[in-house]
Amino acid sequence: MRIRLEFDRIAPGVEIGPHRHGVETIVYLAGGELVFEHGEALERRAIVGAGDVLYEAPAEQHLVRNEGTVDALALLASTDPDPRRVGTMLRRWESVAEPISRGRDGAVDERGGIRRRRIARPGEFGSAAFTVTEVEMQPGVADEWHRHPRAEHAIVIFEGRGVVTVGDETETLEPLKGIRVEEDRPHRVENTGRTVLRYLVCSSPGLDPLEDRRTAEAPRRRLDA
Repeated sequence: MRIRLEFDRIAPGVEIGPHRHGVETIVYLAGGELVFEHGEALERRAIVGAGDVLYEAPAEQHLVRNEGTVDALALLASTDPDPRRVGTMLRRWESVAEPISRGRDGAVDERGGIRRRRIARPGEFGSAAFTVTEVEMQPGVADEWHRHPRAEHAIVIFEGRGVVTVGDETETLEPLKGIRVEEDRPHRVENTGRTVLRYLVCSSPGLDPLEDRRTAEAPRRRLDA
């Protein structure tokens, strides 16, 4: 299963849809506000705010519209259909609740200068496809070397500067840059800047990244001849 990411900047007055995706899709709103209308007659309406996660069921007719005065910044994540769960592609949103997980309600774990807010938890929306976690890392802080044995992760930076090392390769982190970490690859993130490093972690399948986590040794550095 491979996470596909798309970043959309939706200007005021712009409407996208109506359409269906055919795959499970989640939308993290990094800034602004969107109206979400869904159902066969687009009879249901919800407001998605910054920090919220929206679930778009595969067969659900829907559209999004920016009725605000500033750009809405939306990060979409989807995966290929799971052949073991063909019925998922026909799923619509049947619940009376909104298909939205509010960022303000996310459980917070804070330790060692790293603050994690779990917005979309395992099983959220009745889906096994994704979890979504916001992370804030203080200047000078580095995560420990670790790996996730059962899920791949996409890391997307929103604020600050830092580096991520995956195996023996190091990448600079800067706003709107995305990094994919394959399952079971040793890695760590480090804030090398002077401000808070804020980034999003999207995991697939939808496992808690703190439970699907094992300590790893730092890979040996390659020596140039």
